[in-house]
Amino acid sequence: MADATRHRARRGAAGALAAWAVSAGAALADENAAGDELARLSLEELAEVQITSVSRQAEPLKEAASTVFVISSDDIRRSGAISLPEVLRLAPNLNVARIDAGSYAITARGFNSRETSNKLLVLVDGRPIYTTLYSGVPWDTHDVPLADIERIEVISGAGGALYGANAVNGVINIITRSAHDTVGPMATIALGPEEGRATARVGVKLGETGAFRVYVDALEREGNLTEAGLDAGDSLRGVQTGFRADWGDVADQFTVQGDLYDRNSYSAIDIEGHNLLARWTHAFADGSTVELQAYYDRNDRSDGASSSSERTADLHLEHRFRVGDRHQIVWGGGHREIRSDFEFAPGQLAVLEPADQTLQFTNLFVQDQIRVTDSVSVTLGLKAEDGTYAGLEWMPSARISWQASERAFLWASASRAVRTPSRIDRELTLPGVLVGGNFRSEVLNAYEVGYRGRPTERTSVAVSLFHNDYDDLRTADLDPVTVVPFRLSNTARGSVRGVEAWGSWDPTDRWRLSASIALLDKDLEHKPGSLDITGIASGGDDPDAFGKVRSQFDISETVELDIALRAYDELRAVDSYVEADARLGWRVRPGLELSLAGRNLLNDRHIESDDAGRRYQIGRSVWVALRWRP
Repeated sequence: MADATRHRARRGAAGALAAWAVSAGAALADENAAGDELARLSLEELAEVQITSVSRQAEPLKEAASTVFVISSDDIRRSGAISLPEVLRLAPNLNVARIDAGSYAITARGFNSRETSNKLLVLVDGRPIYTTLYSGVPWDTHDVPLADIERIEVISGAGGALYGANAVNGVINIITRSAHDTVGPMATIALGPEEGRATARVGVKLGETGAFRVYVDALEREGNLTEAGLDAGDSLRGVQTGFRADWGDVADQFTVQGDLYDRNSYSAIDIEGHNLLARWTHAFADGSTVELQAYYDRNDRSDGASSSSERTADLHLEHRFRVGDRHQIVWGGGHREIRSDFEFAPGQLAVLEPADQTLQFTNLFVQDQIRVTDSVSVTLGLKAEDGTYAGLEWMPSARISWQASERAFLWASASRAVRTPSRIDRELTLPGVLVGGNFRSEVLNAYEVGYRGRPTERTSVAVSLFHNDYDDLRTADLDPVTVVPFRLSNTARGSVRGVEAWGSWDPTDRWRLSASIALLDKDLEHKPGSLDITGIASGGDDPDAFGKVRSQFDISETVELDIALRAYDELRAVDSYVEADARLGWRVRPGLELSLAGRNLLNDRHIESDDAGRRYQIGRSVWVALRWRP
């Protein structure tokens, strides 16, 4: 009875939050505010969308010499998703596996599992959100109000030359809207028996050149069942608030933004933290620009067995300019300092030695995009990064692209990237069993070729073939003399080959069909003399193939129907599965939208992650959502 009362109280709180948003927003409405809803772009318009993640400079998607997929704000809205990881399922080049109510394993090009999905760099407006504790992304910690996202650029492939350590298999760049684009009130609420979310936002103008917004967001998700059908006790709830301010003129643009969050679950996980970012961009008369960004991030986490705290300070400078008509150069550098404290609860045998550690990373990079002819470009890049554990690492890259015709673009690349050691890699100790070692960086040498084009007015296609050579992969090796204690070492290597392909077809002006497939072939092995006892567990567990199909159909001018299917091949201890998500949306009037959405509709429950001890059964979920903006 107490749980039921508490459950109703939370639902009531979410409803009260939405009601407050509507009433407060109505009082502050700006009749000239830009609308949140965008009409679906044509395939030609999508090809011209400006992206920045591939070269750190604005360029149209159709000319980006990399495997990149863009999730637009309209894609997010039409997906019906109410959390960031679920939105990322839209990317055909990402393997998204939900582990529990808040945890996900998300990778590109292999190495997926809770413990091994550590080769993907995720940025929110230029702020990395991975943890140096284990080099992964704590998805139950970080979220963004979905209505504030302008686009998500998803790159699969090495990005070390521009982004440094941990941009090994890919980069996800989440770009939020300028405060200028969110003037006025906005409220969304989604309620269902399994999960719900409510967001309220108010934006105002600041004089002639500025704008400011503030938001508050609440999320709740019920727990799952264990493999044996018992309550997993992993329910999640959280509250987050934040702001963003943008102002300036043609020459100088300023941004200040920050977030404050508090999350917890029934499994005694408590998470809280905050961040603050400031950015200044100056445009010179000759067309060159310089950008200076600084941020501070703090995250505290406790789960009963351990507690950790990370405090990060980062400073980054970037300069973009042209030399003549053929060279477009971007260079820069930065310094990051991370104070990390970690302690196991009393009675735990494992420790990190030392418990407190300060990590420092300093980097310099340069990239030159050379226009060889009107249709051929060569891009050369190099990043040098010096870190506390790894020392100096060099990450070069070379790309060549050819605009073969108005509708066909081809490219090829070779690059090097590294995953630098985490604290667990270097300092985890279990007396008599495991000792800290001299774990080195994991290394990737990546090669890929790709094609992107529009064979007809109503079709678009992208295909990439890649070959990744890995060295110094993580192992746990026995002592050659005493057997124990063992230590984390780098005695595995191997290759991963694959194909990523996706395409879209507009049968009519009101209907778009999209489909994708990703094929993966992993061949990992021990180096001579390896005494690894894990069977190269660091290789993760990936399906040999997964595919996605999506239909976006405008039934009328005001009614939308979206259906998405995904199919995953089997893992070592998890069966293959096919699932479906759907959304029916009705635009009651401009600025007011009502929708019914469902996730995992084909199966009552299914398992997505082969994580020993956490093969939780993910259930079906249905909710009703309301989105309002005058």
